[in-house]
Amino acid sequence: MGSLDSGIGGPIAPSPDVLDHDFHSAWGSVYTNRSTVSDNETLPLWQQYASDKGAVERKYQLLLHEYTDLFSDVFSGYYPISMHAHATDSLLPTTIASLILNTVATSPLVLNSPTLKPRADENPEDTGKRVRDFAMNFLGWNDTHVLTPNFVVADNIYGAGYGPLAHTSKEWEITAIASGPKPIVVNMKDTTADELDTQFAEAKAKGCIAVVFDMVSTEDGLVLQPDVFGMIKACCARNRLLLIVDETMTAIRCGAPFAFQRPEYARVEADKRPDLVIFGKGIGVSGIAIGFDGILTKGLTYTTKDDIRQTIRYWRALVSRPIRLPILLEALSILRAARTENWPARSEQIGSAIRDAIMEIDPSTRVPGAVRGLGAVIAVNREVAMRYRIMSAIRRRSPWVRWLPKLGSNSADREVLMRQVFGKESKNQRQVLAKEAEKCGTIPLWCFICGIEATSKDWCRTCYLSFCDNEVCVQAFHRHACA
Repeated sequence: MGSLDSGIGGPIAPSPDVLDHDFHSAWGSVYTNRSTVSDNETLPLWQQYASDKGAVERKYQLLLHEYTDLFSDVFSGYYPISMHAHATDSLLPTTIASLILNTVATSPLVLNSPTLKPRADENPEDTGKRVRDFAMNFLGWNDTHVLTPNFVVADNIYGAGYGPLAHTSKEWEITAIASGPKPIVVNMKDTTADELDTQFAEAKAKGCIAVVFDMVSTEDGLVLQPDVFGMIKACCARNRLLLIVDETMTAIRCGAPFAFQRPEYARVEADKRPDLVIFGKGIGVSGIAIGFDGILTKGLTYTTKDDIRQTIRYWRALVSRPIRLPILLEALSILRAARTENWPARSEQIGSAIRDAIMEIDPSTRVPGAVRGLGAVIAVNREVAMRYRIMSAIRRRSPWVRWLPKLGSNSADREVLMRQVFGKESKNQRQVLAKEAEKCGTIPLWCFICGIEATSKDWCRTCYLSFCDNEVCVQAFHRHACA
């Protein structure tokens, strides 16, 4: 089963190319079990970092610029402008407001204008007020949008684990710690353009600066329909609201670099594109990507690479270091692998193979709507995951779970999937993982019932599954049927 013996008394370990039943993948943060830092461009830097850290540190700005350009190449013109420890930190209205004000203030509209650009003989306070007034007029903002900015969000959005968007969660553990202004929740699926226009206009008047949604609901796996996406774009344009797509879960995994770049979405209201994109998880870095051809950003006339690099440089200068060097090296290697191996295209193949496999063995999944999602972001009924003992990314009280498989080529091989993941033969692979865990003193990473960190050492050595100490999870876990 692809197991290895270290030859020095080390544990038996599964090959990185062998599949297993972990479709949790650290909430989608792991794209591959294979190291991406050993590519020809990155490995020498890691080796130099180990022996002469300072020499690599002196290349930091060069590497950061390389990462920025590579990201833009992979994601078709979107630039990683603002980096954060977690995607949730990116979804703060005050951060978005400051970012877009900075983008206006450092745009060609301002810096190339004889009447707006800073003047050496002018009082700095007067310069700041003039530029700020111009930015607020351009965006259609008043003091409310600056002092208490807010978001419009889709009614089935995941939101965030904390902060303002946590108010939208369906989990009481999350809403209990939500803080900040409640976003304005809008049903964007079962509505008309006129109704949506009215709701967006009312929200803008109350201080909303942006509309935030995701392409695949983390609540139930339902996919945003292209005509609805087009309607949202048009309504944002009419109300001068920034369009922000949360691609934290879907980037790379949905058959395109970003899910909204799939052909069925790109061709509706094709002249209107999202202004900002939230990214994170498997990409290696979390943050905000900006498109300079967005619904609002297009009007800022960023037409040259020099202008784009300048505004990114000005924003990043507000923090001491956008990304720590080791993380930057890993993020570079991930993007290189994604481009070289065409992970977006492969994710479509993987999604198709997994759907075919589960529909073959489980008749309940052949009903329309029983298997949801896009590409390698798959949602199935919780009972299906339990039946085949698949470790899934789970929202505790949702009847739906997410499957976020690794993006290795084997994941697209239906026969391998049946043998190593879904079929009875997968018991052999689980035994390899169990033996490795026993030797290392570890346990399966995630609770099979609720998806958070597993804590129990009373885990199943047959299925290679564990659970947390929550009473409900303990009881439910001991009812699972071994292969």
